[in-house]
Amino acid sequence: MAGVWGALLGFSRAFSLAVGLLGESTVLMVPPHRFLVPREELDSAMRNAEHVFFLRDYERVRGFEPEGVVVDVGAYLGFYSVRASRRSEAVVAVEANPLACRYLEVNLRLNSARRAKPVCVAVDREGDARTFYVAARMVNSSLLREYVEDFSELRAAVRVPAVTLEELLELVGVEEVDLLKVDVEGAEARVLEGGRRLFERGVFERVVVEVHPPYSTAREVAELLGPRYRSLALAESSAPNQVFVYAERVA
Repeated sequence: MAGVWGALLGFSRAFSLAVGLLGESTVLMVPPHRFLVPREELDSAMRNAEHVFFLRDYERVRGFEPEGVVVDVGAYLGFYSVRASRRSEAVVAVEANPLACRYLEVNLRLNSARRAKPVCVAVDREGDARTFYVAARMVNSSLLREYVEDFSELRAAVRVPAVTLEELLELVGVEEVDLLKVDVEGAEARVLEGGRRLFERGVFERVVVEVHPPYSTAREVAELLGPRYRSLALAESSAPNQVFVYAERVA
């Protein structure tokens, strides 16, 4: 009975949070999951869901399935965080866009992703606060204005709290991470720069980064990870602005 009441309470909280979003939202079904998404973002959301659940671009290299403690930097509407929560011990879902983070929180609750914790901050090379550029296609929002203007249209510039990767782990009380996933629309190098000491100590067992040339490059990412990590880059000619870097800690 306690489990039933807990589930009902979780749904009630998700419903309450979602009420303010419903007029501008629709539901995207990815069985057995369901996601509340902005109606005008539906096409981008469908592509991202395909990216996560069907193409499994973050898992194309064997051994990079999400498990243990997962940190998802650039969680968007929560697709990867929800997928990771099904088999992981804990998921830290980080999203800088304030509106996207509201949807992220709703979607974690709607999918009973109790092991996932949403954190509404930007991750950058330094902490404090940053200007975050919100794109007309929300999926293309970024810390880089030029990225937004190249791939979408700038809708708003908002100030958001920012932490370094090292500060993020301190904030959530995590000392060791089994998998770090980074997808931040061109600001990948900036995120990794704020975690240099973590990479030197080998805090992350595995790292997967979606790199967006020319704003960041696979070589730059590998150099920032440093000698404690063995890296592999996967690129396709059909997607020149997208490279996946997979890295694992070496002894």
